[in-house]
Formats: sequence, C-alpha cells, structure tokens
Amino acid sequence: MKESLNSVELNVVQEHILRTLLYFDIFNYPLKSEEIFRFLGTNHVDAAFVNRNLKELVALDMVYEFGEFFSVQDNEVNIARRISGNQQAEKYLIVAQRQARRISSFPFVRGVMASGSLSKGYMDESCDLDFFIVTEPGKLWIARTLLVMYKRLFLFNSHKYFCVNYFVDSAHLEIEEKNLFTATELATVLPLYDAESYRQLQNSNAWLKKFFPNYISRSLDTVQERRTRGIKNLLEKVFIPFAGILEKSLMKLTLRRWKRIYEKDYPDADFKIAFKTKKHASKNHPNHYQRKVIDRFEQKLKEFGNNHDIVWRS
Repeated sequence: MKESLNSVELNVVQEHILRTLLYFDIFNYPLKSEEIFRFLGTNHVDAAFVNRNLKELVALDMVYEFGEFFSVQDNEVNIARRISGNQQAEKYLIVAQRQARRISSFPFVRGVMASGSLSKGYMDESCDLDFFIVTEPGKLWIARTLLVMYKRLFLFNSHKYFCVNYFVDSAHLEIEEKNLFTATELATVLPLYDAESYRQLQNSNAWLKKFFPNYISRSLDTVQERRTRGIKNLLEKVFIPFAGILEKSLMKLTLRRWKRIYEKDYPDADFKIAFKTKKHASKNHPNHYQRKVIDRFEQKLKEFGNNHDIVWRS
C-alpha cells in the first residue's frame, strides 16, 4: 500500500521535476528523463539523481511512466501523439532548411533559426514553420518588409511553411522579456543558417542559465555558415543610401497597421509585447501566446498542488 500523499514532503528536485512536466503538459507533451534534466530549474544535481527522484514520483502516483516517457497525465494517447509528431518533425526539418536558405538570400538577413513547434522536435497538421531571424543593425525593418511582401505576393500569405514573426538585429540579441516561456523558446531555438548568429544569441542571454542550469547549447556541426552572395550584396548596396528613411517609414507603417487591427483587443502593456515594434526588434504574435502559456502554467501549478496537497516552495 502506497504512502498517503498528505504525509509526503517533496524535495526541491522533485518539485522542479513536476514543474517541468507541468509546463510541457500545457502542450500535452510527455518528456524523456534526459529532457526533464535539461529543462530542470535547479542545479547541483546529476542526471542519475534526477532519474531516481523521478521514479519516486512515479511510485507516489504523481507522475506516470510509459516506457521512456514521463507525464503528469495517465494518458497513452499523448505518447503516440508525441512519437508521431517527432517523426513528422524530421520531415519538416528538411523543408525548414530549404526555407532558411531562401530567407538567408534576402538583403540584410544575417542568421535564420527555427522556433515554435519544430524547435521542440514536434510537428503536426496544425503547426506552422516559425522562424527567428537575425538582421543587420539598422536594416531590420527593410529585411522584414521584403520577406513579408514575398510571403504575401508569392506564397499567398501562407503561414504554414513561412511564418516570419520574430526579428532582432545582431547588435541587440538579448531577449528583453525574461520568463519561463522566453527561456524555453531560447533554449530550444534551432539554428539553420549562420552558426555565429546562434553563438552570439546564446552568449547574449546568459540569464537563460538561471532558468535552466543544466542547459547545453545545440551542436552546430551541420549548420550552414554565412556566405557572401553577389546579388544579395548588390541589393544591399542599392538600399543602403535610403536605409535610414526607409527603416523609420516601414516601422511606422507596420505599427500603424497593427494598431488599427489589434490594439482594441489588448491592454497597452500586452500589445507592446505581442506586437513588439522597436528599431532593433519586431515581434508579431496576434494571439499573445506568451501570456496565454504563462497564465496556463500558473493555473496548472495551482490545480496540481490542490489535487496532491503540494505547497510549492519555489
């Protein structure tokens, strides 16, 4: 007979294991033991110690084990869903690499990375290919506008394989919002073009280690290095004399459009995050996904704590 949950006091590592599983449970995504270790919010432990504590949580019926996967849900459907999504991601990665090469050919694009579902190794029919793009400083809005125009004119505004919704310039790579959502996105971003842009992004965000002390950067062995292209260089030279004026005009035009369409549906602070419009950064997240995920995580912590008589210490 298992010990009553009311008499069990969880240690710090066990709490962080549950927090990690609960965060990914927002997406119905079970984790492997090594993934839990990678996204654990505490350090001074090794993978073997984490695995022992994970097994103790299984024994307490707080966590469910399905082969190599662990979840706070007793639901094998999510295991099959994850395996299928992982397999689909391998196929989509080839498409993403091809799109990254295309994006990299546009003026003032310096680095291309995949974010969103693909960067987590998961894809299904509802997922888009999301790209995180690094640009030349002072040329971000030119690069963004050219890519958006290409998507609208030649891809009929399709988001499925060409969702370019986050831009930063190479002189401002530190992510301003520092929370669990942005830390997870940054830790999983997948470099596709220009390994140096990825290195600089990681180096510019040392705060990531506060959220994930066990995090290790991705391998860059297969990432295409930046190449000098004649046509791209020529186009950049054409734009440079007018870059200052164009940047200001394009940024203002974009912000004016976003305000007309979306501002009424958001508090001012949320609008500024969901539709970041700065000289060095542009983000377009109409559903304010970041806020929804953070709110849902807090709700899951509360519900799980109530169901298992846990008072979260961290």
